[in-house]
Amino acid sequence: MAARYRASMRIHRDLAGWGVFFVVAGGVALAVQLGLIPSTVLDRWWSFWPLLLVGIGLGLMLTRTSLEMLGGLIVSGTLGLMAAGILTSGFGGIGDLPSGVCGSGGGGTPFEPHRGRFDGDASVRIELDCGTVQVDTTGDDTWTVDGVDDAGSGPQVEADAQSLQVAPPDRDFGTFVGERDRWVVRLPTANRLDLQLRVNAGSAVANLGGARLGVADVELNAGQATVDLRDSSSVDELKIGLNAGTLGLYLPRVSTTGSIEANAGSVRMCAAEGVALRLRTDDSVLSAYDFGSAGLVQNGDTWETPGYDTAVTRIELRIQANAGSIRLDPQEGCS
Repeated sequence: MAARYRASMRIHRDLAGWGVFFVVAGGVALAVQLGLIPSTVLDRWWSFWPLLLVGIGLGLMLTRTSLEMLGGLIVSGTLGLMAAGILTSGFGGIGDLPSGVCGSGGGGTPFEPHRGRFDGDASVRIELDCGTVQVDTTGDDTWTVDGVDDAGSGPQVEADAQSLQVAPPDRDFGTFVGERDRWVVRLPTANRLDLQLRVNAGSAVANLGGARLGVADVELNAGQATVDLRDSSSVDELKIGLNAGTLGLYLPRVSTTGSIEANAGSVRMCAAEGVALRLRTDDSVLSAYDFGSAGLVQNGDTWETPGYDTAVTRIELRIQANAGSIRLDPQEGCS
């Protein structure tokens, strides 16, 4: 009987590594959500990679001994820890690429500014590859584009009475060793705008006070951004997409609807006092949500501010995180 019991308690070596991976990934991510571990501990999750070498080395040294599993378990645990970092912090730090990969910062040559006006409602598309962009408002009916880059050539700017497009210049790969693109785009508050902001391996800060927005569409690909809509005059629809990115989002003080999808990304949302939220979550792979600590109440796959139906200002969002995390009103803020 005792022998049969000992046999049933034997660890399955082929599955032990997977078990350690999921226990560490889920346990550490849960501990961060509960406030037992500061989220900042995992902000640089990729820096744990030397432990992978330690595990591989131990595995080689302990081959054919009773401890030969130890190296593999260390590797699995490290991968689980890195996965927890992705769930809680995303890939944002990697989006801030080091100097020399997509240009250095601090210098550069100013390019000739661009200016114009719209006749009425207009569409604006800003796309940035490997650089930084600041998006502000002008407070009147004009738009401007200025900044610096390596050669002073500036982005590609196409504009007419109803549209503005700002895109990276055509360049060879070798030019990325120069100064990083740094743009400042200022948008009018007198016109209703559909805004598209695309950031690829770069960073953006958008302060859209006074802006009248139809669709506000933000996409980050291995990038990071802060988008502040608190003082926007209107936001008809909000569309957020992250692929290995990190976003700090200040929600507007006006009613709106929209969606947020984070694929291996991290979103921090901040809502103003008096704004009621309804967040509908999808079944996702390795998702992490933190809405209960901000006072929302769960009903099935929906989280709501108490009294949502009678609130004056209401925001309803479809939320999905695939190997990512979305937090509401975190202690560290959303900047």
